[in-house]
Amino acid sequence: MSTLSRQLLVWFDQHGRTNLPWQATYSSPQGGRLGEKNHANVYHVWLSEIMLQQTQVVTVIGYFNRFTHHFPTLLDLANATEDEVLAQWAGLGYYARARNLHKTAKIIATEYGGEFPQQFEQVLALPGIGQSTAGAILSLSFNQKHAILDGNVKRVLARVHQVGGHYSQSATLKTLWQLAEKYTPETRTDHYTQAMMDLGATLCTRSNPGCSNCPVTNLCLSYKHNTQAQYPNPKPKKSKPVRSIAMLIYQNKQGQVYLEKRPTKGIWGGLWSFVECEDSPQEIENTIQQFDKNARINKTLDSFKHSFTHYHLIINPVIVDCSEQGRMFQSINQLKVGVPTPVNKILAQLV
Repeated sequence: MSTLSRQLLVWFDQHGRTNLPWQATYSSPQGGRLGEKNHANVYHVWLSEIMLQQTQVVTVIGYFNRFTHHFPTLLDLANATEDEVLAQWAGLGYYARARNLHKTAKIIATEYGGEFPQQFEQVLALPGIGQSTAGAILSLSFNQKHAILDGNVKRVLARVHQVGGHYSQSATLKTLWQLAEKYTPETRTDHYTQAMMDLGATLCTRSNPGCSNCPVTNLCLSYKHNTQAQYPNPKPKKSKPVRSIAMLIYQNKQGQVYLEKRPTKGIWGGLWSFVECEDSPQEIENTIQQFDKNARINKTLDSFKHSFTHYHLIINPVIVDCSEQGRMFQSINQLKVGVPTPVNKILAQLV
C-alpha cells in the first residue's frame, strides 16, 4: 500500500463521512464483502453515484431520500413508469441520468434476475454508467479493487502531483487515470474510495482548500510550492450563447393548464412542459392560433433566465385563455408528472 493510501485511510477512520443516507448497510447472504455479513446496499450506492454526477451532496440527500421512499427497491424502480421516475427526479437536472437509471433497472430485472451485476464489464455496459462510476459502485458495494476518477479525485491528484492541463485533454486524463490506478490499494478499497471522495469534497475544495487539516500535505507538490490555486488548470472559458423562447401557458376557465410531454432527446427529455415557440409577436400569435383560433393572450409574466451547461435560455411566459378543445388540461395543485424547474417557477406564480 502506498504512503498516500495509508495516510488517507488513517484520516478516514477519524474524519471520513460514514452517515450519508446511501451508506447504510443491510444483511444478505449474497453479494457482500468476503467474510462480512453486512454490506452496502448496491441499489443505494448506484442511485447515489448517478445522482452525484454534476450535483453536490447537500442537494442530492433530499432527492435521494424522496426517490427511495417512492422506489424502495431496484425492482420497484424497474416496475415504475417513466413519468413516475421523472416526477421524482424533477429539479435535479441532467434528466438523461433518470432515463438511463430507469433503463438500467429494467435491464437488471430482466437479464440479471433483479440482482445488480458484479462484473466490471457488465456494469460498464449498463446505460449511463462510465468507467469511474462502475468502479465506484463495485468498490463501495463489494470492496472490489477498481480505481475511480470523479471530479473530487481529479482535483486531489492534480494538486498532489501538479498535473498540468485540463481534464478535457486526453493526455491529462490519461495521467490522472494512471495515478488513480497506482494509489488504489488491494485492501480496504471501499474505504479508500470513499476517503478520496471525502478529501476532495471537504478539504481539497475548488477554492480555499483546508490544507492545514489535509492528511497528505507532506506528499502534495501544490502545497509545497504554494500553487494550490493553479491546480487543476481551469478549462478555457467560452462565452455562452443566449437563446430566447416564449412559453405559452394555456389556461381553461377552471384555471387548469395544458402541458405536453417533451421528446426523450434534448433538454428536459421526457418531462412535461408548456408549449414553446420563438419569442416574437408574430410567432407567438401564429402558435396560439394553431392551438385554438378563439384563444386570447391574458397577460405576460416577467421574463427570466435559465442557464444550461452550454447556453443561457431567456424565457418569456405568456398566459393564454382558451377552451379545452378535447385536450387534457391538468390542475396545478395535483400534478403527478415531472416538470422542468422553469415550469415549476411559472406554476408557482399561477397558484
